[in-house]
Amino acid sequence: MISDRMAIVLALLDRTSAPNGTGGGLSMTACAAASTALGVDGLCAVVGTGAAGTVLAFGAQAVSAALEDLEFTLGEGPSLEAVASGVPVLTAELAAAQRRWPAFTGPALQLGVNAVFAFPLRIGAIDLGTLTAYRATVGALNPGQVTDALALADAVTLTVLHRQAADGTDRGAGPDAGPDAGPDDQPGPGWAAPATYRAEVHQATGMVSVQLGVGLAEALARLRAFAFGRDLLLAEVAADVVARRLRFTEQDR
Repeated sequence: MISDRMAIVLALLDRTSAPNGTGGGLSMTACAAASTALGVDGLCAVVGTGAAGTVLAFGAQAVSAALEDLEFTLGEGPSLEAVASGVPVLTAELAAAQRRWPAFTGPALQLGVNAVFAFPLRIGAIDLGTLTAYRATVGALNPGQVTDALALADAVTLTVLHRQAADGTDRGAGPDAGPDAGPDDQPGPGWAAPATYRAEVHQATGMVSVQLGVGLAEALARLRAFAFGRDLLLAEVAADVVARRLRFTEQDR
């Protein structure tokens, strides 16, 4: 059974779906209330699971967004694992996960993150993204907090689907959508805060693919390796490629 605090958060989220709602369900007020209910220091929900990246749909706390940037740059971490497995990834002591995520763990600890909890956003067999929370101190979520987080993930999933359907039915499927994908199968930047929108990364991947004469998957891997080797975010490298400040050559193969 969910807590009284989480019931208030879900009521805020439900306002988004109400016929005469204010549209404030995914507000920072709801995010702050959700963090308090879960006993965490920050959280965010991102939508998108493919190579083109994610859109920030809920929350804008700096550390939470930085964690998502790290995972996208490095290609590993609890949120990506939650999407791949379809089950929550609960890491009560991040320092103990060095072997599990060797590239991600160190930078995340430097951000002051010592515990991470990732919950997949999904409906049926459809993966939408993840809800990720963190703590600055080591410690597991208690059973009640896990129940609250699962309820929150379900509510955010439904709210995002509702807003996506209402805000862009003519948007077109994303670059990773299959041949049967409809117009709402992938999010676009117009309906959610674009802080982690990866269109520029997708564009840079295509440019590097042409520059090196390789496939898109290998081009993205080259971008990630370049960013990691220079302690940069993937978004920063992509911006340089798109602006033609950086060009990949044969030496970067």
